[in-house]
Amino acid sequence: MTASHTMGFSRAVAAAALVLLGIASAPVASAQSTPAAAPARATAPTAARDSADALATFRENIAAIHQRNKPRYLATYVHTERLVRHSPNALETGYAGWPAITDSAWPDTLIVREMRVVPIAPGVVYGYYRYIGVPSPGDTLTGVSTRVFVRTPEGMRITVTASWNDAVQAGKK
Repeated sequence: MTASHTMGFSRAVAAAALVLLGIASAPVASAQSTPAAAPARATAPTAARDSADALATFRENIAAIHQRNKPRYLATYVHTERLVRHSPNALETGYAGWPAITDSAWPDTLIVREMRVVPIAPGVVYGYYRYIGVPSPGDTLTGVSTRVFVRTPEGMRITVTASWNDAVQAGKK
């Protein structure tokens, strides 16, 4: 991959992160007690708890993929119209009608690297990981997957999910 492709990809990931953060913070801002209320700031204990809980949900999500456990996988997401699914091809909203509910496809192998979470507001955490995926034997993909987690009565749940495969290098498949 050339330096310009790498920079372009990095900018695309950064832009996507900003979009995701904006989407995720909208419900938080509208939940303030008055329209003029200043945005709430996460205290250190709240941020640490939110981060730990989001990381646990993140790991649960990946473990469910590894075990091909659909109920466990789906349980890590919000089951509302606030679920946002973003791919290079589309931005879709809502849990109802999500293909993952009925789809039976699982990657043959998923290797997760560089998993990180960052609190962005009370009850809202951004998560990121790089992956190596083998959708079928002989076919390897690498890319970035991101999540936004929100605190719900059931615990931390994924409300935004996005994934982008890296550009295929010349001469590789």
